[in-house]
Amino acid sequence: MLKVVILGENGSVHIQKWVKAISEFEKIELHVISFDRGVKFDKVTYHPLKIYFNNKLDFFFNTRIVRRYLRLINPDLIHAHYATSYGYLGARANFHPFVITGWGADIFDSPKNVLMKQLLISSFKQADAVTVLSKITKTEISKLTNKNVTLIPFGVDIEKFKKRDLAKDNFIRIGTVRTLSEKYGVEFLIRAFSIVCKRHDNIKLEIVGDGPLRSFLESLAKELGVFDKVTFHGYVNQNADFEKYINLMSSFDVFAILSILDSETFGVAAVEASSCSLPIIATDVGGLPEVVQNNETGFLVPPKDFIATANALETLILDESLRIKMGLQGRLKVENEYFWKNNVNKMVNLYKDISGYNNI
Repeated sequence: MLKVVILGENGSVHIQKWVKAISEFEKIELHVISFDRGVKFDKVTYHPLKIYFNNKLDFFFNTRIVRRYLRLINPDLIHAHYATSYGYLGARANFHPFVITGWGADIFDSPKNVLMKQLLISSFKQADAVTVLSKITKTEISKLTNKNVTLIPFGVDIEKFKKRDLAKDNFIRIGTVRTLSEKYGVEFLIRAFSIVCKRHDNIKLEIVGDGPLRSFLESLAKELGVFDKVTFHGYVNQNADFEKYINLMSSFDVFAILSILDSETFGVAAVEASSCSLPIIATDVGGLPEVVQNNETGFLVPPKDFIATANALETLILDESLRIKMGLQGRLKVENEYFWKNNVNKMVNLYKDISGYNNI
């Protein structure tokens, strides 16, 4: 039995997805060290970190707790997701073998601070293996370490993420699944939608997610006169309520992901939408151009450019055959590059290689 410890934010739906997938291997005993939040799975043992100040200082003060857990668990390897916070905890534990996965802001934004950059460099020196989710992150991380970096995308279960045949009306639905914070550019989607609404009365905007900008975005929709055509669904956790999540995704005709920063290194929601055969409108930032092929599986637009976004929306609204064609091409791309089972197996094979445990 291979004993694995994952250090990661269990409040993240993406960490939950990794945990669930790894826990399904019968010959892996999985432990998670995290703050006590998020969905939990039966086959996993959870070890809570302590909240002292409810900020980043908590990671510094939890180093002894992590060391104590590792002595009790005595794992075969530890894997830290997110190179600064949980990567720091893993590095300070001085335990080997040690895997770090770089995600996005930890690699693109944190190094702008000199102290954080040195912390990252130090953590990567401790690592026995480093993985990333996208090609652009692999390039950026080379500024912090000269170690070999393995690309393991965050794919989707293509059997689960299929567009369902739902009862349809005459409306064309534009959807997005985003945290409602500045980074994710939902403001510019609402502005673009308001422009297109002036020319088309058969469209609706569906926003799935929650966050600090929700009140602002609701007010913006009212100010632009489109609030009655915009639905704010709030946060839907796909691990806790997959039926609701996939039904919402299946109700969309077009999917938009309009992040404004390069720290959007992958765009999991875009992969999920492509798996559901939806055409994508995405901004040309970070790793999104890896996921969305311009003029093939969707359209790429400049960040914050709601005029270009409105033009892309109108093109897809007017051409159903183009929506279908781009959606099918997106589905094929996901099948070829982002098949979740293959991604998980690649990670488990990495675990085998660095632990010397092959009987999985």
